[in-house]
Amino acid sequence: KELAETEHHAQVVQKNSIITKKQEEIESVTEQLSQLKGQFQQLNQDANTLAERYSRLEKSTTDLKNRFQEILAERNELRVAKEKLQAHQRQTQQELHDLQQDRDRLLQKNELAKSKVEAIIQRLGILGTAQDQHAQEIQQLAHPNAETGEEIQS
Repeated sequence: KELAETEHHAQVVQKNSIITKKQEEIESVTEQLSQLKGQFQQLNQDANTLAERYSRLEKSTTDLKNRFQEILAERNELRVAKEKLQAHQRQTQQELHDLQQDRDRLLQKNELAKSKVEAIIQRLGILGTAQDQHAQEIQQLAHPNAETGEEIQS
């Protein structure tokens, strides 16, 4: 009977030992499960954070793309305006050049006209002097004594 009790006791000790090992394994697995749950929650939180950041980046990218398109459109409008202004500037410069040429031509005409007027004035002066001499000669012929009388009175 002792042998049976000893065997029974040995079996109980062995089963208790197995139960203790299993409980330790369960505790270890439970601890690992808890750690894994924590890691899972952290990874899930990180995934949500990354998803939010991705969403914001995607929206930001769309906004930047739209702004880039607006800037390209503005650049094209400015390029067209610049080309128009350059064409207008070239036209204005040509008009200015033409006006300067007209001015130079008119100044030359004016100088020529001045010299012609001066020549006419000189001729008129010469003609006037000649006419005055003719008029005096006529007066002398008409009044021959008048000149001598003037000389006497003088």
